[in-house]
Amino acid sequence: MPSDLPMICQVRGRLLREYNDAATNYAERVREMTEQAIAGHEVESNAARRLCRVAWDTAESSRIALSRHEADHACDRAGEFRSVEDLDSL
Repeated sequence: MPSDLPMICQVRGRLLREYNDAATNYAERVREMTEQAIAGHEVESNAARRLCRVAWDTAESSRIALSRHEADHACDRAGEFRSVEDLDSL
């Protein structure tokens, strides 16, 4: 319905922010895991690997939620946002 469009865009904006945050966190966990592995810190590396897996699961869940929303509401129009920072205005 036309009256639903602003809410759809707000939901998409929230999902995009969540995915961005989750992907950023995952990247940081991968960096930390890599540093521990390269340094030869086996215990710390294993702990970092577990945190990395949790971060990956969160990022993947966020990606799936965004993808489902876009498919259900057809709101995956290219160029709608210039950057993730533009989402703050929603």
